[in-house]
Order: sequence, then C-alpha cells, then structure tokens
Amino acid sequence: MKDNKKHVIPKEKYGRKRREYFHNEEREQRVQLERKARKQRAEKAEELAKNNEERVKENLRKARIEKLTQEEIQQQQQVMKERNNGKTSDQNQINETPKDSQQKETKAAVESEKTPETNLNEPLASTTDYQNDKGQHNKEAKHSHSERKDEPKNIHDDHFYSEEAQQSRVNDYIEDENESKTLNSIGTSNESKHQRKMASQQNDGRPQSFMDRVKYFFIEQWAQILIVIAVILLLILIQAIFSNVDNNGNTRDHVFQNNSDKDKTYTATMKSANSAVHSVVTVENDTSNDSSSAEKETQEAGKENELGSGVVYKKVGDSIFIMTNAHVVGDKKEQKITYGNNDSSIGKVIGADKFSDIAVIKAKVKSNSDVKAIKMGDSSTLVLGEPIIVVGNPLGVDFKGSVSEGIVSGLNRHVPVDIDKDDKFDVLMSAFQMDAPVNPGNSGGGVIDKNGKLVGIASLKIDMDNVEGIAFAIPVNDAESIAKQLEAKGEVIYPNTGVELANIADIDNATRQSIKLPDDVNNGVLVGEVKSDSIGEKSGLQKNDVIVELDDKEVEDNLRYRQIIFSHKDDLKTLTAKVYRDGKVQDINIKLK
Repeated sequence: MKDNKKHVIPKEKYGRKRREYFHNEEREQRVQLERKARKQRAEKAEELAKNNEERVKENLRKARIEKLTQEEIQQQQQVMKERNNGKTSDQNQINETPKDSQQKETKAAVESEKTPETNLNEPLASTTDYQNDKGQHNKEAKHSHSERKDEPKNIHDDHFYSEEAQQSRVNDYIEDENESKTLNSIGTSNESKHQRKMASQQNDGRPQSFMDRVKYFFIEQWAQILIVIAVILLLILIQAIFSNVDNNGNTRDHVFQNNSDKDKTYTATMKSANSAVHSVVTVENDTSNDSSSAEKETQEAGKENELGSGVVYKKVGDSIFIMTNAHVVGDKKEQKITYGNNDSSIGKVIGADKFSDIAVIKAKVKSNSDVKAIKMGDSSTLVLGEPIIVVGNPLGVDFKGSVSEGIVSGLNRHVPVDIDKDDKFDVLMSAFQMDAPVNPGNSGGGVIDKNGKLVGIASLKIDMDNVEGIAFAIPVNDAESIAKQLEAKGEVIYPNTGVELANIADIDNATRQSIKLPDDVNNGVLVGEVKSDSIGEKSGLQKNDVIVELDDKEVEDNLRYRQIIFSHKDDLKTLTAKVYRDGKVQDINIKLK
C-alpha cells in the first residue's frame, strides 16, 4: 500500500500468474504429442495419395503403349496376309473392322482407366477437407482455449478429462486410420485392374500364324524341351554302351545279367577273352573225320604234333590268314581248320619256317561266320609281371576256346630248340617267358594283353619232372615279320656264312694247345672247314679261328652264333667279330651281303 492507497493487481496479470502457477506440464506434453501424431498421419496420408496417383498414371501410360504396340503387330500381320493372298480390296474391308473395334476398345480402355483417377480424387478431396477441418478445429480449439484463459483451473481440467473429450479424441484417431487404409486399397485395386488388363491384352496379342505359334511355343516351353532332349541323348548313350559290350561276344541278355549282378564286374580280362575267342581256330594236319580230337592227341602222343591252335591275323573277304607254329603243320600242305560253331574247311599252308617256328595258312570261311582278325599289339613294350591270357584249343575241338591266365615271367629268353628231333639243339629261339598253363593243343594259340591285343604266339613249355609254369611264346613283332615274308615269298631266307662250327666247351686240351688258345677262354666257337666263295671266306675267316664276340655280343656256342647271324636276315649289315688266331686277338668284319 502506498499513500494509504489500496494496491490492486490487474485481472489479466493476476489470471496469467494463476495460470502459470496452476500449469499442468504432463497434460500439455500429452496434448503436444497428440497434435504431432495427428500432423504426421496427415502428412503420411497426403504422401501416400500422391504416390498412388503417380503409380496409376504410370500404369496407364504403359498400358496405352502396349495396346498401341499390339495394334501395330496385328496391322502388320494383316498386311502380310494381304500380300500373300493378293486380295487387297477384300482384306481392306476386313482390316477396317478390327481397326475400328480396336479403336473403340482403346477408347473404352482409356475411359475405364480414367475412372481410378477420378475415384482417387474423391478420397484426396475428403482428405483435404479433413485436413481443413482439422485446421479449423485446431483454430477453434486455440480460440476457445484463449477465451478460457480466465476460467478457473478446475473447470478447464474437467473439460479435458471428461468422457466426451476422451471419446472425441478416440474417434479422431479411428478416422485417420480408416482414411489411410482407404488410400492403400484404392492403389492396390488400381494395380490389380491394370495387371488383369495387361494379361487380357497379351492373350489377345498372341501370334496367329503357324510359324509364330511355333516360335511362341518354343519361347514358352524351352526348359521342358531341353529336358526332353537331354533324356533322349542319355538313352542313346546307354544304348551305344550296351551295343559296344554286345559286339565283344555276349548276348544282350547276358550283358543285362552281368549288370544286374552286383557281385560281378565286366573286367578287362573278361573283355579280352570274349573278344579273342573269335580270332582263334583249331589247326589239324590230319584231315580225316574218323575220331575225336582228344583221341587223336592221345594216339599221337609219341609222334610229331598234328593238332594245335592258330590265330587269324588278317581277313580278306571270305578268306582268313592264320598264324600258327611250324611244328603244328609239320610237312603237310593242307590243314583242317575248325572255327566258329564247329564249322570247318581245308586250308592251304602258304609257308612254314622251322627256325622261327612260324607257319601261315590260308582258308575259306562261311560268309555268316563270326570269325574276325585279331588286333595286333607291340611285344617290345611288354613289362615283367604284366598280366596276359592264353587263348587256344587244348586237346583240340572238344575244348576249343579255352582261356588260361598268367603274367609275363621273363623277357628276352633264348630257348634251345631241337627242330629235327635228333636230340641235338638246332637253334636258339628268341621268346618271352610266361606262367600261364600251356597244354598240348595250345601250340600256335594267341597270347593276349589286357587291351585284347595279340602280343605273342604260344610255342613251347618245359616238360620236366618238378617243373611247373614255365612256358614260352614267340614275340608278335618277330612272328608278324616272319608271317609277312612267308605270305609274300613262301619262305624265309637266312644268311649263311658257310663255315663249320664246334663249341670250345666241347674240344679237348690237345686241340686247345694246337690252336694256342689261352686258358682263360672257355666260351666261343671254333671254325672248321670254310666253304669256298662263301661269306666266311670273303670276310677273311680261316680254319682254327676262334670267334668269341660277334656284333658286340658274347658268343657262347654255335647256337648263339647262328641266332646273331639270323637276327640280321632283313638288314644283312656287316658285323664286327673278335677272333683268336694263333693265340692272338684280331678284329675282322663279316659281310652278310
């Protein structure tokens, strides 16, 4: 109080201070959050409506473009038909009708597509009105709020927390949610309508000509077509595999039985054996048909072999060329050849070479016979321990097509052979050793490697007590060379030095002293008589010369000397020899030409 005057506080200031004093922060915060949420929902609804509008416009634009493209394609097809048929006037009338109908369809489609736009505007307008109403409502709320500034605190709070105010806020929230859902559904329905329309346009625009339909089919069904082609190729491959196996001598039923039996596999040995039996025949120099092969073999056990095997190495038309042993054919010019299913014919001996024990026979076979020429291998590539099989006819026809298995037991063997059966060895045979069983009748049979190729001709075995599994075969490289010469000339011509030879191991001490041979020389051959005008005489060999080396190889005896000379039957080259003459060593050249 001043000057005894009453101090009065203005009403507006008093009301403001009371308002500030009774201000409810929690309630104001909640009000602000509700306003903010309402504003965000309005912005979201506006943005969604705008996006839907843009999407509808884009879909309409694409639909128009595709519709026009389909119309152009159909018009071009009609023009092509018109040119092919040559009926221009009639076709023009036909073309006008589809064109008019298409224009009508296009207009109808455009008008129908305009409908979503107009429908879309309605919710947008309602949304705008709703926003305006909200703004007006907010303004009115502010105005009423400002007008109620001076109202007491309890009256304002009661109005905000009253049942009617809370229900009003709930209704506003539900209306916002419903409007957003309505906008989304409008956009989705517009898209589904557009997709259905596009599908109908595509169905209407399918190619109508045959070639277009074929192209359309391949484009649509390319994956299924590729699967079908792959299955067909797989079936062809399986058929080829079974046919290949079938050609090796098995029936189709047998092939499927082998495949169905899980315990058996078609090994390389089985394949080689089944193929080789069609190239091995029986050779008999007894052409009569009185007794069985086994009986003949038993009866002739003490005589010259008359029964054996042979390998077909060449087939020309209905003629086959057979490679066998010289000791099998003997001195007879005709041989009985049994092949296939006990078919037989009389073959002619083209030539036989006793030193190499190789003979060649030519015979005729039936046109429907399954006899075939064997594949030739390379004996120079044989390896110690390599598996082999021997295919022959032990004891003759009764056991034809027998197969025995073994390995290569030795290479580069020199086997002494008594050719004329006088208990004296006549030549050293070059052979390889094997442990496969070889029985009477196997002579001349084929020795087959794991690839089914011929690598040797079975020739002989050591038949002694307590000796088992020592058999020998002539290498196919040597046998084939001899067979070609026999086929061409009927004989093989060997170089002959024209000298008599004696083994140093067999001469007595008196002879050694007379020729002044050193005591440390125990191997070699002693030259006896030298034929005049012979290779030996022309080369400078003299009587009582002792040859200890020939062609850089040690000469143990006269068999080895003959083997070295015979090995150069094809090239006839000059050989160097180391000779003792009157106790002194000399080098001379033996000219085989």
